[in-house]
Amino acid sequence: MSGFPTNTFMHPQIGSFTKISVGSYSFLIRHPTNTSKHATLLFDLGVRKDWRENCPTTFVQGIERSGYIITVEKDVATILTENGVSLTDIGGIIWSHWHFDHVGDPGRFPPTTDLIVGPGFKRHFVPAFPTVPESHVDERAWAGRQLCEVDFDDANEEFGKRLQIGKFQALDFYGDGSFYLLNTPGHTVGHISVLARTTVEPPTFIFLGGDIAHHGGEFRPTNYNPLPQEIAPHPLRHRLPMVPPSCPGEMFVAMHPKKSRKEPFFDPTPAEGGWHFCAAEATRSIEKMTEFDAWQNIFPVIAHDESLRGVVKFFPAGANEWKVKGWKEKSFWGFLAEFAREVV
Repeated sequence: MSGFPTNTFMHPQIGSFTKISVGSYSFLIRHPTNTSKHATLLFDLGVRKDWRENCPTTFVQGIERSGYIITVEKDVATILTENGVSLTDIGGIIWSHWHFDHVGDPGRFPPTTDLIVGPGFKRHFVPAFPTVPESHVDERAWAGRQLCEVDFDDANEEFGKRLQIGKFQALDFYGDGSFYLLNTPGHTVGHISVLARTTVEPPTFIFLGGDIAHHGGEFRPTNYNPLPQEIAPHPLRHRLPMVPPSCPGEMFVAMHPKKSRKEPFFDPTPAEGGWHFCAAEATRSIEKMTEFDAWQNIFPVIAHDESLRGVVKFFPAGANEWKVKGWKEKSFWGFLAEFAREVV
């Protein structure tokens, strides 16, 4: 996806970084011992391949007017089947939220695959397109399948025991501390994220953020993770091949809107000017996530983080060994590459 203005997601604008070109990540989750139908899940589905023909009409018209470019070579269902995963094994699809670049096409999956959504979804989006022609949500996604809405306030919630993790409301999905749904509102109504355990000893986790943020500069640097005196690996190494192995952090402090080593470069754009339902709530969710980012055994992965390319290995490779492979350290300051023209 390319051509989307950065200032519709985050502000202030920094120099020539005015457009974003990103992918949209989907995640296959497998519990090694659970025997329930939800032992295998998907978190988000990316963009459907036939979006122009089958997404809600008002959405398609808006994209065509904007000039944004959306290209999908293969959808998630195709990638799975090409790599030997039967779609009948997928017990549930978790939508982080309802935007087009996350919902994919659940219709590719059998009716036994549940669709799991965040709090308030049914009240705000059911019924949807085509019953409601102007809706950007497609009700055909849950036609013939179970539409399950999680409730972080219900003591009898079917998707796990309620608890607090950090400052987030959470649900212990499997009941064994391996997979938590997190209430992360702000970007949309009912936005949810996931904390998934990747190894037991030592304990490591991946924080699947969805669109809790859209760029590393929204949650880094912080008091927990200030810009270092020397940044390694050099964040511009993929754009400027002759750079040294590290670079001085002062280069980026100088062009930081607040000239700060301990505050993020960006804030979510207010709702009237961008994609967020409530920018203030989105900011609070991001602030809560920074506490997770402070831990070396937790790897936050947001849905459109281009700094992960060239570092992580995509499916069919697994992600459980991210800590041993140093993925967090190698990608941590990679988002600074977006500011290359401002520092060279």
